[in-house]
Amino acid sequence: MRRRLGLRLGAACIGAVTALAACGGGSDEPSGGSATGSGDPAKLMIIAAEGGVGVGHPEMVAAVRAAARAVNERGGIKGHPVEIVHCNERNDPAAAKECAQQAVDENVLAVVSAVSTSGGIMPILEQAGIPAIGSAGIAVDQSELSSDVSFMISPLTFYPTVCPSLLRRAGASKIGLVGYDLAASDRLITMAQAGGRAAGTPLSPELRVPITSSDLTPTIAQLTRAKADGAVLVVFDQAAYAVIGGGGAGLRTCHAAGTLSEEYLDRLGPAADNLVVASVFPEFSQRGEFPELARMLSELDAEEAAGNTDARAEIRSSTSSTAAWLSVQIAEKVGNAVPGELTSRALLDQLRGTSGLDLGLIPPLDFTKPSAFPGVSRVFNTTMRGARWDSATHGWLPLGPETYEALSLLTRGAS
Repeated sequence: MRRRLGLRLGAACIGAVTALAACGGGSDEPSGGSATGSGDPAKLMIIAAEGGVGVGHPEMVAAVRAAARAVNERGGIKGHPVEIVHCNERNDPAAAKECAQQAVDENVLAVVSAVSTSGGIMPILEQAGIPAIGSAGIAVDQSELSSDVSFMISPLTFYPTVCPSLLRRAGASKIGLVGYDLAASDRLITMAQAGGRAAGTPLSPELRVPITSSDLTPTIAQLTRAKADGAVLVVFDQAAYAVIGGGGAGLRTCHAAGTLSEEYLDRLGPAADNLVVASVFPEFSQRGEFPELARMLSELDAEEAAGNTDARAEIRSSTSSTAAWLSVQIAEKVGNAVPGELTSRALLDQLRGTSGLDLGLIPPLDFTKPSAFPGVSRVFNTTMRGARWDSATHGWLPLGPETYEALSLLTRGAS
């Protein structure tokens, strides 16, 4: 089951990250590779669950280690060899706060990727002046979206806004919506409604189902009677698979990349071929078009060859692996530009003054201009693209070359 982030994203969207719609224990291990730098180690921490109850993110930890291995081969950050600290937050609020405190106690340079629905991490990092780069944005206290030490690059929570445009691109002309019968869902559905208006296709019908519903057959029948040939899904897990699999060849569906298990999609066979997803980064199949993507995959290969089985191709994700890897690239590029001593506060100041940061896989980042949109000031990349499931290759293919600016769609559709 290679896509893990979305299972957490789904729970957070429904249970916590609702401001958008107003629009432990750890392991301290050196990274692999030999560092040519001679300074004191620069510690980077990743906060992500591993093992225990719920889902884990070994592919993200592996991507961070792979990136650090390559950074060390290039001489480290300002001559400091990079050391990766992984803190396992165990899907537990108390452990998540312990991870944040560990970051302070161990004087880490930055947190690169925090994947935690638990709140309380950002306030601790704020007090210590430690930047959080590339967090998932799913914390219940919504602090990753607003904290001035947070620098987010993966706007998956905007997926409902982009889905109508992707469904139009995939050939749908009458688009409906399936969402949960919950107040929290209203906010995500508001995004989808704005996206539908921006795409010139107001959503109809809009269908609600109980979160406990196990039979989506009546819902699919309603879509069919309404002659809908597309549906934005604001449901998760088995409810989403039921609509995708039961909609037949005449219903295209759209969800968020990273949300759906490739194992389950494989079980659906060709029925899943009408699925499109709103993604943040290029798909692995596009490595020939994106040199930085090819470099990332090469670094993951090197990490696997060094004995890290969590870097193997079978569990890599174009969503979560790429986000984690890019977080280290930001720490390296901005860290090398720090004048004087390399400290967490110096890196934070340098991040706040950075613009035109080109990572090769997303539009250049400007950290000097937080978003003016309510509730999402620290999301610095709001550009998304589309991908489609291909049962023949058991993977994702780009839907097309187009990119979609989520905030522009949301603003246009809301006006």
